[in-house]
Amino acid sequence: MGAYVREARILLSSTRIVSSYNTGPPAVQDRSGRANAPMPHPKRYDQDSRIAMNILLISTCDYLHHPVPSRHHAIFEELATRHAVHVPHFHVSQGEARETRLTVHEATRFPVQKPLLHYTLNAPCHYRVIREIIRDHGIDLVTGAHVLAGTAMVRAARKYGVPVVFDLSDWFPDSAAAYYRNRGLVWLIRNGVYAITRYNLDHSDRITTVSPGLVTKLRRLGYETTLVTNGVDTDFFKPMDGRQQRAALGIDADAFVIGFAGAVERWYALDELIRALPAILERRDDACLLIVGGSLFTDYQDELKRLAARLGVADRVVFTGTVAYRALPAYIAPMDVCTIPLAPPQWVDIALPNKFFEYSACGKPILSTPIPDVIGMGGGHLFIYRDRDEFVRITGELMERSPRYDIRIEEHSWKNKAREFEAIFTSVLAEKGSR
Repeated sequence: MGAYVREARILLSSTRIVSSYNTGPPAVQDRSGRANAPMPHPKRYDQDSRIAMNILLISTCDYLHHPVPSRHHAIFEELATRHAVHVPHFHVSQGEARETRLTVHEATRFPVQKPLLHYTLNAPCHYRVIREIIRDHGIDLVTGAHVLAGTAMVRAARKYGVPVVFDLSDWFPDSAAAYYRNRGLVWLIRNGVYAITRYNLDHSDRITTVSPGLVTKLRRLGYETTLVTNGVDTDFFKPMDGRQQRAALGIDADAFVIGFAGAVERWYALDELIRALPAILERRDDACLLIVGGSLFTDYQDELKRLAARLGVADRVVFTGTVAYRALPAYIAPMDVCTIPLAPPQWVDIALPNKFFEYSACGKPILSTPIPDVIGMGGGHLFIYRDRDEFVRITGELMERSPRYDIRIEEHSWKNKAREFEAIFTSVLAEKGSR
């Protein structure tokens, strides 16, 4: 702790960014040390009444600029309608700043875009900013999901006696190493992140996580967790007419569209979908593959384009690149079948991808690799493939039937997930107050 504090003292003071849905893009206000008075906050938590809480969120990513919103965006934007929610800004992405109800505090001294280097260089600054937010804003509870910033979170929270709810949104040792190919570096990152993750979990008051598989994995490691699955904005993701979007993308009105929406990274075996396309085109020559999204930190999308060209199917693969999240339902609408081609075995066993809920809310059939927790969700619209031949066969069957589904997904709305977190926070604070 002392080393963190001593190193933090030499860094520049933080910048406070304040933004809201009513004011448009974030406006920056300089802050120097403690010269400004702390912003007003609601009355502190009273365990006998459900009143507003002061919550500090440590997000998994760049809260303002990451192109794909995380579960934290959906849940805490909802909670911010009735609680004061603060978040430090880790400026590692370069996308357009999104609007937010949260109070955002700049926590970046070195705006490096490589995640490992960014979070390592900025670790002292992260600790200082997190500590100051807790100290200056009457924070009742800290929650989040991060590796190095997660350690800063638990240390700062312990310093001020504030409870911590750690939301483990995936298995960090594997996800942190996923962007790298060098075996030595992968080994180093995986084992280092494993040790840090264990430290963070050991020093948390409550652990939440996203899938039954991850609950089981953590139980084997000696941790009890509360399951809060991902969800979907059911007012936003819903069945839509995709004809206009097809025309905008240059896709024939009658073409059979196999679709994917999400991060174009190697943990999704999109290369296998492209390799399957020649066989699918033998069944139906107007079939095409629509890939909605862009690569985050790799050149995987460029590799896919080269692969499509080598196989002679470049004219049957449509890459949109990164699209605004609010536009995503319109891009899902043209799809006749949606895919979840998750590949790494270590992820398959613990994953429950958010795209399952998004595709389902849009009323689409889903063609997925055998992900146990997706299979557990079930539904007549879910089809599982284990290899390329099975993918081609099931796609051919869907071409013949063109099924439509009315899928009830309301229980998985983000508003319900926010209420689940609210109940967990209330419970943790009540336990803290009774000690």
